[in-house]
Parts: sequence; structure tokens; C-alpha cells
Amino acid sequence: MGLLKKENDLLDTNDLLIVFDDEKRTSDINAVTAVDGDAVIVAGLYKVPLQDCEITNSKEGRNFFYRAPSRSITETERLAQLEMNEVLKQITAYEKPIPPTSMDWTKGLLIGLIFMAFIVLGIVAA
Repeated sequence: MGLLKKENDLLDTNDLLIVFDDEKRTSDINAVTAVDGDAVIVAGLYKVPLQDCEITNSKEGRNFFYRAPSRSITETERLAQLEMNEVLKQITAYEKPIPPTSMDWTKGLLIGLIFMAFIVLGIVAA
């Protein structure tokens, strides 16, 4: 029960990704949807390398600061969109498995062999 509580506590944090555009002197603040081993992800907007972030803690959760030039920001946005599109393509490209249409040769030969054995036993017994 203690392990489940810890996992739920991790999901209830309010982690933020704060992206600074050094060239334009602007920032964008978004809620983090996932943090994997090497990236901070805001679904559909950003996928930023974790090692490029400065991480601080607040009362609500962690703050990931990413300082980058405009070109890097547009590239991370493009990669996040591409990754999201690939996931959606894989989800929608599901095809049902095709059931076998013909009888397996091994089964056919075994059924034929059993049938022949009954015929031979019927002739021998009569």
C-alpha cells in the first residue's frame, strides 16, 4: 500500500517546464506531462533534453529551466510534434490478425491416417 501511495504522489506533482528564448527575451511556461530517463516532455509542445535543464524544487513540484536560442526552441517543438504524430500513426495503423484460411497439412495427414486405420481394422475384423 505504501508503494502505491508513493507512485500516486509522483503523479500529483505540478512539475513545470520553463523555456527561455535568449534571443527574443521571452519565456514559455507549461505543465510537464512526462519525465523519462533523458528528456522532459510537454505533450505536443516540447521534448527537451534533461541534461540541458536546470532543475529547482518548489512547494508545488519541480521546475525545469531550459535556456535556449530561438532555433533550438523551434526544433524541440518540431520534434515533439513529430513524436506525437508517430505515436498517433502507430495507434491508428492497427490491423486485426489474419486467421488461417486453410487446414494445416499435418492435421489433414493425421486425420487421413486415422481414417485409413479404421478402414483397415474394419476389413481385418470382418
